[in-house]
Amino acid sequence: MDAKRLTVLSSLLKRKNEVEKEMAVIIRRPLEKGHFGEFVAAEIFGIDLCGSATQEGFDGAFRDGALAGKTVNIKYYTRHERLLDLKKENGPDYYLVLTGPAAAPAASRGQTRPWVIVSVFVFEAAALLSELRKRNPRKRIGLATYVPADMWDEVKVYPCDSAFPPLTRSQKDLLALFRESAVG
Repeated sequence: MDAKRLTVLSSLLKRKNEVEKEMAVIIRRPLEKGHFGEFVAAEIFGIDLCGSATQEGFDGAFRDGALAGKTVNIKYYTRHERLLDLKKENGPDYYLVLTGPAAAPAASRGQTRPWVIVSVFVFEAAALLSELRKRNPRKRIGLATYVPADMWDEVKVYPCDSAFPPLTRSQKDLLALFRESAVG
């Protein structure tokens, strides 16, 4: 038993919990990745979130702009591993995906997963599902569905200049705050 390492770990955990309490006050929910991603996306992209975090099929709807009134399922992944949790039926109109840095799926030993936003993607749900089925009719669609790189590239809206939906300078600046929060 290494009491010194456990003492240090306990101290760090206390600091982490204190910071999480402050962040939970801001997002008005427990600090979980999903809640964090939904809050940030709603603020930046003008999304009215559903009253319940357990709403079936989607998290909210876009308030204005090119996607006004369309439902959206918001996903936040600390790494961009080309995996996406999808609904086969009764899903949203769009998937808004915020990700950390690109990485191949790998073992987590010795790794960190800082909560940063490096890229943003907007998939039209019906087109995504149709293309996945067309490419591989036997493909399993659901949790952790692999989406080929070219399909991600086609719908990337940040940090590049996207034709649809175009991001405002303000949206890009706000996203950059979370890109720049990367540790070391």
